[in-house]
Amino acid sequence: MFSQLTLIFLLSLVVIHPLHVSAKTWCVANPSAAATQLQANIDWACSVGNIDCVIINPGGPCFDPNTVINHASVVMNDYYQTHGSTEEACSFSGTGQIVSVDPSYGGCAYT
Repeated sequence: MFSQLTLIFLLSLVVIHPLHVSAKTWCVANPSAAATQLQANIDWACSVGNIDCVIINPGGPCFDPNTVINHASVVMNDYYQTHGSTEEACSFSGTGQIVSVDPSYGGCAYT
């Protein structure tokens, strides 16, 4: 039989261990953001932000659905991932939000 202390120790490993696993995060466009601001985010990230935006162009893996919020999310996440995955890198003047569920879909893989 396990002693009570051993049992508590084993249970603590089961409960505490998953909390130490670092979770991957992504940056996506806030659904309440104005389309004009999201388009400005795309324009900025694709020019000044040094993000390759070919994947959101027609024929690209993240073109469909062809919406501003979808394209902005892809571009904003690429910027976020390549610039340290910090809150600041996802701010985009308050139009970005960090999520812990992978937003990838179909052939569009969020890195």
